[in-house]
Amino acid sequence: MTSESFLKLYEITKKLRGEDGCPWDKKQTPSTLRETFIEETFEVIDAITEGDPMHAKEELGDAFFNIVLISYCYEQAGDFTISEVLDEISEKLVRRHPHVFGDVQADTAAKVIKQWDKIKEEVEGRKSDSVLDSVPNGFPPLLKAYKMLKKAAKVGFDWRSVEQAESKVREELEEISGAISENNQEHLEEEAGDMLLAAVNYCRKLGIDPNVALEKAAKKFSGRFRFVEKEMKAKNLEMTESNDKEMLALWKEAKKQ
Repeated sequence: MTSESFLKLYEITKKLRGEDGCPWDKKQTPSTLRETFIEETFEVIDAITEGDPMHAKEELGDAFFNIVLISYCYEQAGDFTISEVLDEISEKLVRRHPHVFGDVQADTAAKVIKQWDKIKEEVEGRKSDSVLDSVPNGFPPLLKAYKMLKKAAKVGFDWRSVEQAESKVREELEEISGAISENNQEHLEEEAGDMLLAAVNYCRKLGIDPNVALEKAAKKFSGRFRFVEKEMKAKNLEMTESNDKEMLALWKEAKKQ
């Protein structure tokens, strides 16, 4: 049973944090566990991207333990209990899904999202000065940019076509060229940032999550580069400019494979 499995994990967590528990677990705090939780979350994402259910199960367990451990740290400090954490999310889910648990009609994903935001503002009193306020500052830059652009588009601030978004990328590339000719590194950094933001928005307009796309591209690059690296070592060649032709040939071979 799910309840028995959760209770087992909870008791293990208590034991690890207890007087005779693990020295590492005992000294952790919510603050010290932030980086670990981020790492575990990315490992979950990697497992999901790989399409390996068994690996995903393992990594989800690690992430779940981190949530329980952090929650129990707060429980020990007397701030709140794990039961309160679970009760609060259960109540929130029921409150924000009146089309499931009530008699409200919302038959499309778009209507559900609009209703969700309305409940947050009008029922929960979470009205903010800007729609961007809900984007966490701690997000990695690429994810933060993507979320900000999505939020802005949801309230109508958006390019009306994919072509317009593509044109903006080309415009920013031209501005980078201008900044290069000025030999101004600060200006160049600014324009490079604008170009990356425009590229993220272009992906969004194409219906592509740039985080997923970039992860796949990085994985592909890694595989091809490792092949080149291995073959260059086998040929006893250094990866230097003088061997560019050999490296390019190996790169093309890696692409074929």
